[in-house]
Amino acid sequence: MLSNFVYVFRNAFGGLSRSIWLLALAQFINRSGSMVIFFLAVYLKDELNFDLSEVGILMACYGIGSLVGVYLGGWLTDRIGYYPVMVGSLLGGFVLFMAASMTTDFVPLATVLFLLSACGDGFRPAGMVAISHFSTKENYTRSVSLYRLAINLGFAIGPALGGLLASVDYQWLFWADGTTCLLASVFVFFYLGRSAKHEEEEDEAIAQESSDSVYTSPWRDRAFLLFLPMVTIYAIAFFQLFSTMSIYYKGEEGFSEGQIGALLALNGLLVAIVELVLIYKIERKGSLYTWIILGSLLLTLSYLLITFLHGFYWFIFIIVLVSFSEMLVMPFTNTFMNNRSTKDSRGRYASLYVMAWSASHIFTPLLVTNIMSDWGYDFLWWVMIAFTLVVVVLTLWVKRLSGVK
Repeated sequence: MLSNFVYVFRNAFGGLSRSIWLLALAQFINRSGSMVIFFLAVYLKDELNFDLSEVGILMACYGIGSLVGVYLGGWLTDRIGYYPVMVGSLLGGFVLFMAASMTTDFVPLATVLFLLSACGDGFRPAGMVAISHFSTKENYTRSVSLYRLAINLGFAIGPALGGLLASVDYQWLFWADGTTCLLASVFVFFYLGRSAKHEEEEDEAIAQESSDSVYTSPWRDRAFLLFLPMVTIYAIAFFQLFSTMSIYYKGEEGFSEGQIGALLALNGLLVAIVELVLIYKIERKGSLYTWIILGSLLLTLSYLLITFLHGFYWFIFIIVLVSFSEMLVMPFTNTFMNNRSTKDSRGRYASLYVMAWSASHIFTPLLVTNIMSDWGYDFLWWVMIAFTLVVVVLTLWVKRLSGVK
């Protein structure tokens, strides 16, 4: 049994390029400092004394910045390449985290949060394009999973440490996030850039061969255009559990910052440990649509359980379900995006795909905080359940438009 596990584990991680590993390591360094966003709602409400509607507006500014940053990041990536975009994004993040730590008034803080998110999320389409450059069609989904493993392993460290820092002083969250941005930028500049230059010609050829799409523009791809709102709706239901949910955890369940951080860290740790091996075992055993639907239904079940279960230990179980939902949906939606694109259109496809996720950062805080204040938490859970079921329906529709039986 042990030898079989070692065989599966080794094959799951094998065959990926050196640059993919370096890119993943850069993201691990960066995401190990991911603390601010998970505690931002509590920080704005309890430390800066903004009301719920103001918290929603400030977090929506962060979401709008994400949308703008993703678009500009994709635009710049097509023109100057993914490498300078990644370095600039990380350096800008360092500067803006420092600025955010010293800003407390509403309008200046809204501006800084917008710029912070715009700068930080410019990295995301550049990262997607970099993955496609250093992957084949056969190992693309596993390359994405390794990249996400690094992100989630960082998330396992960041929120847990963030909970401890927040219990002392919330300002430490901004300084920790900024420091890891700076460290990641140095790593990308000195290590990933050198490796990428060495592999560039070979991997450009690989990337060109890895797509069988007939679409030269995402705007002419009907299945992809329907796929984008499907992604956004799922993202709203998913990310609510990792942003505004902290208000519920603290106010209704009575969880401490440390317990909140532990729940968030559990998600990152589970995804980091399980996802790549899971993808290796299932990616050829069913269509990507099957796994996206199953993942969406797991999120439906999670919200159904939230309606009547309470207490820290029950939420551990719920987070496990949510984590498996993430592991099924996110890698395969990424694969769908890559399969629909060509080398020449990959930047535009990646930009729109990441924008679909980023749009949720605008809609989620505005929608959720207003439902919380006007209708209560029980109504919110049923709205999220409805969203996850809409995702299932849209996935089936996308499958039909893609010509898959």
